[in-house]
Amino acid sequence: MKIELRRINHNAKLSEESNAYTAEIWIDGERAFDARNQGQGGCDFYRQIGRWSEAEVNAWLKANRPVRTYQGLTLEHDLEAEVGDLLARELEYRRLKGLLRTNLVTIERGQVFQYPLRKRPLDLVARAVTATNRQAVIVNGAHDDVIRQALAILLAAE
Repeated sequence: MKIELRRINHNAKLSEESNAYTAEIWIDGERAFDARNQGQGGCDFYRQIGRWSEAEVNAWLKANRPVRTYQGLTLEHDLEAEVGDLLARELEYRRLKGLLRTNLVTIERGQVFQYPLRKRPLDLVARAVTATNRQAVIVNGAHDDVIRQALAILLAAE
């Protein structure tokens, strides 16, 4: 079962205790649910659009995703956890894309670093960074696998 979010509308100003958002949940290429959260700490709300019920999706996720431990509690994976993971990934991706517009972003020693450009050419800053650290991987303009690697590092740091 491939679950993805589309048409994500996130509102940071309304996000108090949780992310305020609306999105479409697609399963195996078909629209399955409309999702939303008002950002005040409550649960996500789902409106079934497609053939899958929330209970069916939760059962599949429980059987196919690993349990998590958080502060000593064991949590089974469900639709809300899946949507939360997908939303966090999308928001971090958007943040990374924003950083790439105004900073040189690198992966160094398993961490993501940013160097403000401050009206300096990207290639000049990149040369300065790689002169001092030849192992630095430049994320700006890199292939998708490098961007995915940077994104995974950022998500793991949260």
